[in-house]
Amino acid sequence: MTAPRTIVAATDFSASATRAVRQAAHLARAWDARLILVHVFNDSVWASLRAVYDLPGWNDVKPLAGQRARLTGLATEIAREFALPVDTEVLTGRASQQIGEIVAARRADLLVVGEHGENWVNDIVLGGTALKVIEAARVPVLLVRGERPALYRDILVAADFSEHSERAARLALDAFPDAQLVLIHAWLVPLEASMRLGGAREEDIEHYRSREFAQAEAGLASLMRRLGAAEGRLQPLALHGSPASVIFDQAEARGSDLIVIGKHGGSPLDERLLGSVTQNILYHATCDVLLSA
Repeated sequence: MTAPRTIVAATDFSASATRAVRQAAHLARAWDARLILVHVFNDSVWASLRAVYDLPGWNDVKPLAGQRARLTGLATEIAREFALPVDTEVLTGRASQQIGEIVAARRADLLVVGEHGENWVNDIVLGGTALKVIEAARVPVLLVRGERPALYRDILVAADFSEHSERAARLALDAFPDAQLVLIHAWLVPLEASMRLGGAREEDIEHYRSREFAQAEAGLASLMRRLGAAEGRLQPLALHGSPASVIFDQAEARGSDLIVIGKHGGSPLDERLLGSVTQNILYHATCDVLLSA
């Protein structure tokens, strides 16, 4: 696995989307990658607006041409500021479908989106459509939540010992060679509360806790060996607690600026393609989130 070579950044021209575009440009410059800005114009929404609001002069408005000009202007601004070539694509239809198709057609290695938009970006990232886009995408997806350093410096990589978390760790190592990475695994004693209700003694529970901790450390050690990371670049960390809570607490304590997590969970109990932990991180993390493919 290598750093992305082609990046698609989706924008609806909102402030959040513009931050995502700028972060995509920072990464494109660092990786010497191709940057493609994409805007999806929903013509059905425009038709509905015209039907509902009969305003004078609307029949003469050419919104698609206006959006093309606006995207060209943004691309010109980004190209000048970051000294890199920028391509543009204006598409019509459903954003959830069009974004996936352009990522595949341009053979992109990374899709970058903002947290909130004035219309479809919000729907894609945090609504039901969002999960469809992210689940269907065959490439990593970077969710940009706010103003961040140009390049990420402190990164948490969630590890559940599945092949998906291993790919996430490899992506982080290859894409961010100058960052300090923490490979974090959260462990729990299954049904610990129920054990207490059933009369289990604290020393019995502690025995199982010690066993789970040993297994967690062994799993991290095995994953570290497979990754072959340079000493000091990747720090293993096993902590007791629920995965999302442990990751949030560590991200806040360290001031981490990126969480990397696999799209797919390693547990057979996951009911969705995106596991519950991944969805929790996606919705509630306060820093940027990179979902590996």
